[in-house]
Amino acid sequence: MLSSEQIETFEEQGYLVLEDALTPEQLSRLDTHVRQIAAGETNFPPAHLEYEPGAEDRRMESLRKINECCIHDQFFVDHAQHPKLLAAAVDLLGPDVKLFGDQLFMKPPGGIEKTYHQDSPYFTIEPMAMVTAWVAIDDVTEENGCMWVIPGSHKRGALDHSEAWMVGDRQDMKVPDAAMDLTKEQPIVMTAGSCSLHHSLLLHRSGANTSDRFRRGLATHYMTARSRWTGDPAKQPEYQLLAGQTHEGCV
Repeated sequence: MLSSEQIETFEEQGYLVLEDALTPEQLSRLDTHVRQIAAGETNFPPAHLEYEPGAEDRRMESLRKINECCIHDQFFVDHAQHPKLLAAAVDLLGPDVKLFGDQLFMKPPGGIEKTYHQDSPYFTIEPMAMVTAWVAIDDVTEENGCMWVIPGSHKRGALDHSEAWMVGDRQDMKVPDAAMDLTKEQPIVMTAGSCSLHHSLLLHRSGANTSDRFRRGLATHYMTARSRWTGDPAKQPEYQLLAGQTHEGCV
């Protein structure tokens, strides 16, 4: 359970760091499983592995991201039910919690930056108040591309992602620099096994990996079971209940 001080910090700042959220044994199992997926040693569908722009081959050294982990692998559903992570989600969201999804960020040596954005504008879910538990598989430093945040920015609501930037040959959108006070940004540096919790409207980015080490992190997205799907009704997924109960007319 989170303390009242931790909950207050999250509500005010939009993020919180939990040191050593995973035991060494749990971290080792996660590390091993990720390596097996990257090496093609599991049944995880390769179509959901995303590589760095311009990568000439499909090796772990150029693997950028693994998408929809929990949909294709029960290991990641079990991870979402980790007692410390799920208890934190309940403390921040209320007793009824569902799993929205997850992503595994690899950030290999030489991996590119990700510019400032919010998560919720990409998700067809309301209210825009999810909690992401970002678990560090490697030590996370400024050199290998840690996350940077603007504390308190979640209170501004959804912002316009109107400025284009190129990810290799693909165009992505970001929040314009003029819409933010970049003097307030803070790095989130963590040891492997620690976890950062962040609000889905918190402005955040990650730097390029200028080191010779990976910066892997598993981001699990939790939402209240009272959330509403705002996309095409025919495409609404079945979201797994992790705590509490479901509610009629909600996800």
